[in-house]
Amino acid sequence: MRRLGALFARLVRSAGAGAVATLVDLGSLGALVALVGVSPRGASVPALVMGAIAMFFGQKHFAFRARQGDARREAVYFALVQIGGLAVNALLYELVLRASSAASQHYMAVRMVTTNIVWLAYSFPLWHLVFKPNAAAPPPASAP
Repeated sequence: MRRLGALFARLVRSAGAGAVATLVDLGSLGALVALVGVSPRGASVPALVMGAIAMFFGQKHFAFRARQGDARREAVYFALVQIGGLAVNALLYELVLRASSAASQHYMAVRMVTTNIVWLAYSFPLWHLVFKPNAAAPPPASAP
């Protein structure tokens, strides 16, 4: 029961980190367009990158509390999970739109639902491998 509670707490923290990353993405997009004068299309990728960076650090430090571990290795694996998630998101979104003609009228709601399904069923479980804690160091040898 304790493990289930810890998993649920991590899930809630992960959702919170995702919400913050979304705000960073949208805030960066808005700032680049409104303050810097970049076109919305030109601002899209830099804003997504800022959101992805916020997501990485939010998941690592806040959701999974992975204080140890090789951050470069984690960043590479996180990027691979994110790329896979993008593909799964695109596929699931397309399948839902094809399955129901009404879905295309509610494309934003479909996007929110499919994205959250992918986060819950794909990204969140795989992040447990990305931010896996290091094995405990062996105890020091006792002096003779």
